[in-house]
Amino acid sequence: MRLNEMALIAVVSVALAGPGFSQSTPTDLPEIKAEDVTVGQVVSFVNAMIAAERVRQTYLVKIEAAETEEEIEALVAEADQKGIAEVERVRGITPAEYMAISMAARESEELTARIERRVELMRQAQGVEVTNEPAVRPEDSVEE
Repeated sequence: MRLNEMALIAVVSVALAGPGFSQSTPTDLPEIKAEDVTVGQVVSFVNAMIAAERVRQTYLVKIEAAETEEEIEALVAEADQKGIAEVERVRGITPAEYMAISMAARESEELTARIERRVELMRQAQGVEVTNEPAVRPEDSVEE
């Protein structure tokens, strides 16, 4: 397997496992049922998800540029720790609760929809238009 393929697999595993949990998943997760997740928990979950996504994006570039398997492993471990730290900073949620809600959302279309609605509301509040159209840079739309 080529190194770039390994880097991509490492990044994908970090992304799919959730921020900060690819190598250090808590073993004592609280039992959280999808139907019991409150609005406040959804808000905190989305805030944590956004914070962790920033970490993932930063490390994606570094991991793709890594030249050895050892560098990739070190960067993934570092990303895990920074992801956990970012989730810990968010009010109203712990890393274990974040992982439990993430797992509950994987099994519940309704909870997933609630999370997606919260993300949409945040984007609207920040004035970010969400479309399925490709992004256009301002310089691409200038008429000559």
